Amino acid sequence: MLIEVDANTFGQYFYNDAHPFNSKAFIELNKAKVDKIVRLVENTDKPEMGLVAGIRNNILLSPFSAPFGGFHFKKENMYSDRIDAFMLFLKEYIRSNNYTEFRITLPPDIYHQTFNAKCVNSLNRAGFLSQIPEVTSWINLSSVGDTYKHTKSSNYYRQAQRNHLVFTQAFSESEKAEAYRLICENRAKFDRPIYMTLDDLKQMEGLWTVDFFKVTTSGGEMLASAVFYRWGINMVYGVFWGDNEQGRPLRAMDFLLLNLWHFYKQKGFKYVDLGISTEDGIPNIGLLRFKETHEAVSSVRYRFILKEKE
Repeated sequence: MLIEVDANTFGQYFYNDAHPFNSKAFIELNKAKVDKIVRLVENTDKPEMGLVAGIRNNILLSPFSAPFGGFHFKKENMYSDRIDAFMLFLKEYIRSNNYTEFRITLPPDIYHQTFNAKCVNSLNRAGFLSQIPEVTSWINLSSVGDTYKHTKSSNYYRQAQRNHLVFTQAFSESEKAEAYRLICENRAKFDRPIYMTLDDLKQMEGLWTVDFFKVTTSGGEMLASAVFYRWGINMVYGVFWGDNEQGRPLRAMDFLLLNLWHFYKQKGFKYVDLGISTEDGIPNIGLLRFKETHEAVSSVRYRFILKEKE
């Protein structure tokens, strides 16, 4: 069976987080967004697997305020029968506590492919309903060269160079605010929601490094911007990016992204997580194509649900 433990006890069992959205600090920062946080482990002296989830409207959620959640675990290559046992215990816990629903979104495979594969298999066999997976994209920085592999993107990048565009980090508060405003305007133009305020992004700076970038004309006019998180030594997470009407014909986004890949590659990072290009599993065709023609590889991000009467 599964039991609920406090944050300190859970941290003693699982001192390495599977990813930053599952970290104690991130959970604490966002705990007010749910009615309660539960930390679940097997009722044993040495639990190998755990789950942190939020409860809202009697629904158990992982994540409850992040792109993805998922499980904690001792080692990625843990035996599949131990994962199977946890899933059955989880199903029993959900129903014995009369939750109307359970929802979970697993992280992309770049975080822990081996463990993910066994979880997806086990969740399906345990009777959790697989929803349409989201399509997520990522960059393997070791494969990034001097220009884009896609011919049109490479040509656009050379056009941007001829337009004398300038790529830099935005350090001042006024620059960051301007970069954020540009992204908000871009999202509004394409009817894409933005779920974080500038103050929300500043709160994240207490958990990890938040980088702001900008592309400008040689005269200093901002044409495109981006916000990225640095996670540990291997991973970078793309939060937002966008250009404006002036930047589009000057190929500001093509210039921005390749410079971003070079920036993080030079700093020793291995991967850039670009997030999903789908909405409830339905692809945003243009966004997905844009990522793929700018060095990204696409894979799936799995989602599961369990309802009380299923």
